[in-house]
Order: sequence, then C-alpha cells, then structure tokens
Amino acid sequence: MRNAILIFILLLLSSCEKIVKFNEDDVKFDGLVVNALASTDSVFSVSVTKAYPFYNKQAILGGNDHWVYQALQEEMYEQFYRDSATVADANVSLSINHNKTVTMSYDQEKYCYVSSYIPQSGDCIKITIENRGISSTSNEIEIPNYPHLEIMSYTKMYSPKNSTITDDGLYDSMGKDTIARVTLKICDPSYENNFYRLKVRSYALSSYENGEIAYIHNDIFTSDNEIFFDNQLFRSYRGWPAFFSNVFSDQHFNGENYEFTVESRLRRGDPYTNHLIIELQSITKDLYYYLKSTMLYRITQQDAFTEPIHIHSNIKNGWGILGGLSSDKHIIYL
Repeated sequence: MRNAILIFILLLLSSCEKIVKFNEDDVKFDGLVVNALASTDSVFSVSVTKAYPFYNKQAILGGNDHWVYQALQEEMYEQFYRDSATVADANVSLSINHNKTVTMSYDQEKYCYVSSYIPQSGDCIKITIENRGISSTSNEIEIPNYPHLEIMSYTKMYSPKNSTITDDGLYDSMGKDTIARVTLKICDPSYENNFYRLKVRSYALSSYENGEIAYIHNDIFTSDNEIFFDNQLFRSYRGWPAFFSNVFSDQHFNGENYEFTVESRLRRGDPYTNHLIIELQSITKDLYYYLKSTMLYRITQQDAFTEPIHIHSNIKNGWGILGGLSSDKHIIYL
C-alpha cells in the first residue's frame, strides 16, 4: 500500500506544468560575435560581428550551414553581413606568448581584422576586442603541437556509383566508378589528450563545354573505423553518412600508433590528374566541441518540438569561437 501511494505521488509530480513568462524587454542582448581560427599555415585574422536575438529577427535556412534573417530575404546574405552585421570600428589586439602585443587593423575587402602574424605550434595567443558601449570580449588559447600522420598504403578499385538521389538530396554527378582506399597511421603522443580533424579531398582536372579548365574536388570520404563513429549524428548530411564524423579524439588510441583505412571516390576528369590531399589537423579542445555542436545543429529540425542545440562558444562576454590548429598534409597521386 505504501509503495502504491509513493508511485501515485510521483505520477502527480511528473505531470505538473508551470508556465514561465518571457519578457523580451528584460533581456539585454548587446554583445559581439567573435570568430577566429589560428592555423599554422595562414595569417591570423578575426571576424567581429553584432549579435542578433532569435526573437528580434526570424531566421530561415539560407545556405549549407548558415541561417538568413527572414526580414532580409530580399537582400543578399553577403550584403547584410557586410552592411549590417560586421563591426568595423572595434579595437582588436593580439597578444603572443604574453610578451608581444599587436594591434589588428580592419580590412575593408575581407570584412575582418588582419595581422601579419602566422601562428606557430606551441604559441599562446590572446585576443581582446573592445567596442563602444559593449563589454570587452577576450579569450586565450595555445596552438596544438603538430600531429604526425603516415601513409601506409593505397590502392584503386572498382566501386559502382549510386545513381539515385539519396535522402539528403545528394547526387554525385562528378564522381567516377573508382574509389581510392588508403591506410593511414596516426602517431599519437602519450602525455596529453588530443583532438583531431581528418580531411580527405579528391581532386581531378576537368574541362567544361565552354572550354574552361579547372580542378574539381570533393571532401566526402568514408570509413568503418570506430574513431569516426558519432551516435549523435543520426541523419546523413549532404553526402556524409549518418553516424559519421571526421572530428574525433584519441580516446581509442591515446599514446599509441593507430592504423585505419579510409575510402574516397575519384573525380571525373583527366585520369592523370587524379590525386588526394590528406590532412590531419590537431585542433584545440574548444574547436573540437564547436565543430561537434555545429554538425549536430545542421541535421536537427528547427521547430518548437525540438530540443535547442547549443553551439559551443569560448568567447568571454560574447559569443563565438577562438580555435587553433596545426596540420600534417600529404598528397597522393593516383
């Protein structure tokens, strides 16, 4: 009898509802969105834009991975970004290894703040952004050490194309009936936890009907190895299979040498120009969580019945991501 009473009480408690009133006027949303990627193969730059609350401007999906404000559908997204979103009068400073400070200048053509600094593995960098009437934002990261990737073997083999349109609308009209199967090895250091992103890009030189000659490429690859399995990615996305992510950690091989195999479909075009560019990136922990959250966000229905997806941010007093990476890149001619 006592157990029945307890169960009844629990059922009553679990069915209670409470209406929470939301007053938009009570929410202060003045802030900045800061995005920057410190890569060891490019000059460091920072994007600074204004933040817009969801209840102020309704957003609709306007591209592969970004949203366009519904009230501005008649304008080009790039025009809105240039004229309304970007902040061109902020004070952006870059600190390198705590002993050198560089003032970054705004580039009117790139719509971002640029420097002459090229990040180096092991560097500690900090960015600080100040703007009139808005709290200053900042963050500090350390550039990861260079990863070590080895090409163990590779071969080409026949693999018939799927000529039907898949659930996500992909039709690979520029792919051959041949795939490249490549065995790779990661040499993972034992004294730290590491986070990686693997990029496999298939290239070929192709000519068009108008006589134009250009390289065509595709970044999609597959593998049945457990390091690429992500049970959150329950839906395929533009050719990427479900439950597959090219962003992973070293939890399965920490401190060990680890071999695995990937497959990439070759591109149509001159067969003598077929090649793969394989790049292993060692990325910061925050960048890892940012990429994982965006992958989940882009396959999730945006409606009132869906749990909101939180995009990972590491910007203090603002939104966005300051990430860092170093890479090991190889080219395989096929």
